[in-house]
Amino acid sequence: MRHIFFLYMFFSVTSFSQEKLVTEVDKPAQPVGGKADVDFVFQSQVMYPADLLKRRVGRDVAIYFTVLPDGSVKDIEFKQDYEEGFKAEAMRLLRFFIFEPGKIGSVNVASQTFLVFKFNPDTYKKYTKSRGFVVHKDQATFDTSFVIYKMADSSPEYYKGEEALGEFILSNLEYPDLAIRQNLQGTVVLSFVVEPNGTISNLVAEKEFNHLCTQEAFRIMRETKWKPGKKDGKAIRYKTKYPIVFNLNNINKDNATSEQR
Repeated sequence: MRHIFFLYMFFSVTSFSQEKLVTEVDKPAQPVGGKADVDFVFQSQVMYPADLLKRRVGRDVAIYFTVLPDGSVKDIEFKQDYEEGFKAEAMRLLRFFIFEPGKIGSVNVASQTFLVFKFNPDTYKKYTKSRGFVVHKDQATFDTSFVIYKMADSSPEYYKGEEALGEFILSNLEYPDLAIRQNLQGTVVLSFVVEPNGTISNLVAEKEFNHLCTQEAFRIMRETKWKPGKKDGKAIRYKTKYPIVFNLNNINKDNATSEQR
């Protein structure tokens, strides 16, 4: 998805302890996949409160919280009055994200931050149309604990199979023109969580060789759909990895960028 309909903002108020607070950090706390991952998760996971959708109520909902040095979240609050349905959904959405803590130098610190979820009935229709599935439909078969597994009864797989995933990437990958000009090739190893509805979240590059190629790897991976992992008969959140290879020998008119064409 290249169009962003969701606004993400943050600020930081950092503490080394309960006694000492500072207002500046070298690196603020943020979701591991950054703003793009927040947008993507919102679009693929949001479940608009039914009564508010029916009444076409929209609202920008700011949810505040503290990210601790270990990345966990506490002290969730709303500093304005919102409809209860929006507050409940904002709190549910927050649980999808893994956070990188704020830093001063190389030291992880506790920091307050916030996200703003833009609930809009018109854009919600666009999200549901682009999903190609209904989040609510299989909700009863989802594990709702938000636990992320690395081992389970079954692991996630591309919905058309492993071989088809390789073919999809090869035929749709747009090799960055600058990387072609500089004769760059290599492998981007991505880690991500496959959600119970088959979408992905918390996308991180664990190995990379070029920033533009990493961004293209992110783009192509966000277009994939998966069969989720399962445990005890329920679809679960499962963290996995996948390598995306940029090989100059595979460039052709169908997978080069528009500049290359």
